[in-house]
Amino acid sequence: MSAAAKYIVYLVALHLVIGGLIYQVVGKGPVLLLVEMVLLLSAYVGYRLYEVLVAPLQLLSRGAGALADQDFSVKMTKSGSPEIDRLGEVYNRMIDQLRNERVTARQREDFLDQLVNAAEVGIIILDFDGRVESENAWVAARRSGSPEFAAAVLEPSLALGAGEKRLFSTPDNRRVHAEKASFVDRGFERGFVVLQDVTADLLRAEKEAYGKVIRMMAHEVNNSNAAVVSLLKTILEVAREEDPELGDIARENLPAVILRAENMTAFMRNFARVVRLPAPARERVDLNDILRGATEVMVSLLSEQDIALTTDLPAAPVWLRADRAQLEQVIINALTNARESIGTGGRIHVSSRSVPAGFVIGDDGPGIPEAAAGQLFTPFFSTKAAGQGVGLTLTREILENHGATYRLATEADGWTRLRVTFS
Repeated sequence: MSAAAKYIVYLVALHLVIGGLIYQVVGKGPVLLLVEMVLLLSAYVGYRLYEVLVAPLQLLSRGAGALADQDFSVKMTKSGSPEIDRLGEVYNRMIDQLRNERVTARQREDFLDQLVNAAEVGIIILDFDGRVESENAWVAARRSGSPEFAAAVLEPSLALGAGEKRLFSTPDNRRVHAEKASFVDRGFERGFVVLQDVTADLLRAEKEAYGKVIRMMAHEVNNSNAAVVSLLKTILEVAREEDPELGDIARENLPAVILRAENMTAFMRNFARVVRLPAPARERVDLNDILRGATEVMVSLLSEQDIALTTDLPAAPVWLRADRAQLEQVIINALTNARESIGTGGRIHVSSRSVPAGFVIGDDGPGIPEAAAGQLFTPFFSTKAAGQGVGLTLTREILENHGATYRLATEADGWTRLRVTFS
């Protein structure tokens, strides 16, 4: 029973008992009438006290229920009692403040949700047990679009310790920086993971670093070679004209020295090409036309090694905006790598697609060694004994500048394929 009901029952019972006792003592007469009037006045005063004391308490009780239901629209009205009215004013101010804070909190929460979803980083929020509670659009798109991305980046990043940072590599040669941190929610610690694709930043830093080294090397080697070649040519001319014996020695040895010096110059020129690679001069080109032209160039060279080249290129053009010369360089580099990997007696297959625009170059050679699979596009890394690692470095630079995604790997069927997709 509520306090209000108890008060009413008590008030009625009290007046009935007092009235009955007075009736038994006084009996009928003018005194009884006076006593009844006093009892009625007492009942009226009791009712007024109910309005002043008990009714506001009922309203406060309803307000407490509204607070429990997070309904901040219930407010107290004036009761006529200064004490209760002061309490009501405090309650009403509290309700207004809670309502304003709730509106502000919701606006901030909506803003943060929009900011998180619009950010070019991945954010994963964990629950109190360390399980994924929510993730933003960046993560959701990659989780649904690439199961390999989830296995290579998302799952390992969730296993990081609080405050730990790591750099992960994806199957399509992206570099993703992961950092796990925590925040306090309702007095308990919860974790979240921030993922950022830092491929472009790393490439830029790498290029600046090796660019300085290459420019220094090229300067020193080219200057030295220029002097050496000039001197050796002069000696060769003098030897041919004046001293028959010296001429024999010079003709036998100096050409090899000159050739070696010129090869060193060409070696440095290859490195310098990576640093001086211009921005792509984009134009509307047919990818199939570029693939046909590049394969035609390689046909005779491949036939010398008994390598069969097949193509699967649709008759309809595959249009994209790209630098024709740079894409030809990528394709020829890929065909050259496939030829060198096979050696003799193998197959190379070239195909393209229009949605999304892209191409695949595959070979049935011995495949990529497992130890080298994660370093293929590292600047100047090569699996060949005399390789410079320039081809794949140049390929990476060109494809990155075109905004393409790419992957070079030996797949389950034993074929090694370069897969390139243009956005």
